Amino acid sequence: MTDYLIWGLALGELFILAVLLRLVGSKKRLERELKVLEERLQRSNEDLAGLCSAAVAVDRRLAANDNRLNTIADRVNRPIQAAAPQPHPVQDDPVPAQGYEDVIQKIRRGADIDELVRDCGLTRDEALLLMRLHGGGKR
Repeated sequence: MTDYLIWGLALGELFILAVLLRLVGSKKRLERELKVLEERLQRSNEDLAGLCSAAVAVDRRLAANDNRLNTIADRVNRPIQAAAPQPHPVQDDPVPAQGYEDVIQKIRRGADIDELVRDCGLTRDEALLLMRLHGGGKR
């Protein structure tokens, strides 16, 4: 009777040990998966920050263009006054809105992020996003 009890306890311990080893393996696998998911989340957050920054920059450019269009529309709709010539309004030095096509070409020629920020008037997040989307690969 005691032999059966000893054998039963030994088998129970082996079973518990097997379950424990399986749980340890599952834990390691889940930790690896968690690390991969955290890295993906970080990249997604960086992309989102870049998109938000780009949206703000586009909004600023649209607002500037809207102001310029309103000024032009006012001048066109203003009645012509022959008595006194009107001086041309002095415009603030507008920042040239370099198209993204030029920026993409610079990226393809090997420009780095600092160069894009300095030469093209982009924010760092915009430059990071454009580098990622158009093959720059440098960070």
